[in-house]
Amino acid sequence: MKSLLKGIGIGLGIGIILLTALYLCLTFSGNRLSSRRNISENAGIQTEPAESISSQETTQEENTSEPLSAETEKEPSEVLPEEPLPEPDVTLSFAGDVMFPDHYLSAYDTGGIQAIADSGMLSHMQDSDLFLLNEEFPFSLRGEPMPDKQFTFRTDPKYVRIFQDLGVDIVTVANNHALDFGQDAFCDTLDTLQQADIACIGGGYDIAQASAPAVRTVHGQTFAFLGATRVSPAYEWYATDSQPGLFQTYDPTLLNQRIAEADARYDHVIVFVHWGIERNETPEEYQRVLAQGYIDAGADLIVGCHPHVLQGFEYYQGVPIVYSLGNYLFDSRTGETVLLKAVFSPEGELSLQLIPCRRESEVLTQIEDPSSLFQHLSDISFGAEVSEDGIITEGGTD
Repeated sequence: MKSLLKGIGIGLGIGIILLTALYLCLTFSGNRLSSRRNISENAGIQTEPAESISSQETTQEENTSEPLSAETEKEPSEVLPEEPLPEPDVTLSFAGDVMFPDHYLSAYDTGGIQAIADSGMLSHMQDSDLFLLNEEFPFSLRGEPMPDKQFTFRTDPKYVRIFQDLGVDIVTVANNHALDFGQDAFCDTLDTLQQADIACIGGGYDIAQASAPAVRTVHGQTFAFLGATRVSPAYEWYATDSQPGLFQTYDPTLLNQRIAEADARYDHVIVFVHWGIERNETPEEYQRVLAQGYIDAGADLIVGCHPHVLQGFEYYQGVPIVYSLGNYLFDSRTGETVLLKAVFSPEGELSLQLIPCRRESEVLTQIEDPSSLFQHLSDISFGAEVSEDGIITEGGTD
């Protein structure tokens, strides 16, 4: 009996020891699993650089994964070169005779540029790439009016800001009023325009400057603008090698030479010429002859002024001639007139459009129904027509 009890006691002791050992093993294993779980959960807040983490993960994947097949490998994306945007059209605007009487200046002093032209007309002028007009007066307070001349004009130089507000880029001074108050006043004009950053054609401190073109590059196209007059009160108004004055085209030899020189260097040559008979809607025969000579020399567009009324249009060798743009802003006259838009495509092709306008309540305003005006201009043109939209095209009857 004692031996049996002794055996049971030994068995219980051994069992207790085994159970204790098993318990300790299980506890130790659980702690290791818990510790690994805590490390894994805390991996998101470690401070190791992201690229290092990525590199480690990639290395592990490379060690445990099969290589990517050729079908699953990603080709680097191909970067195509950007195509250059096409150049836009070039829009040039031209206005006829401009002179500022006192009531224009008073209105401007009170109401600003909106007292001269409404917002619609202003946008046509200001939004053009270049805007040109005929300045029919000197900017000066000096000098005496030319004796025995019926009409003499001049304006305080401070009002050059009207040109700036209108968006004027280039003016021609080749006309029969630029020296109304003598050479000092004329030189004041040249200085005033230069200070206002407005180019001047058709006049200068000597013949070299007076006969030189104003050159501009717009959207990759080059333009040369020349100004000249065939209307002058006196021979003394002409520029010489040593005298300020105007570029004349009674004898067109030098002008044709300047056109040919410009044609050899620039994409487009435009001549702004003062000619014709006042109040006459029909150009003189000499105007047609001169225009053809300019075109033969290389001109791409001829624009005329002086008659104070609109004249018609003509094409010669496919080149348009605008004989007279009439008055634009000039004394108290309120008759119908136009702003000429010349649009050059990126390929250099030229199209012309008229913006019809008149002064209403002293303000330059676009005409809503210009059909009769456009028909009249077609009637007085030579082989050219004006559409209902104001587009000038070659065609019709002479």
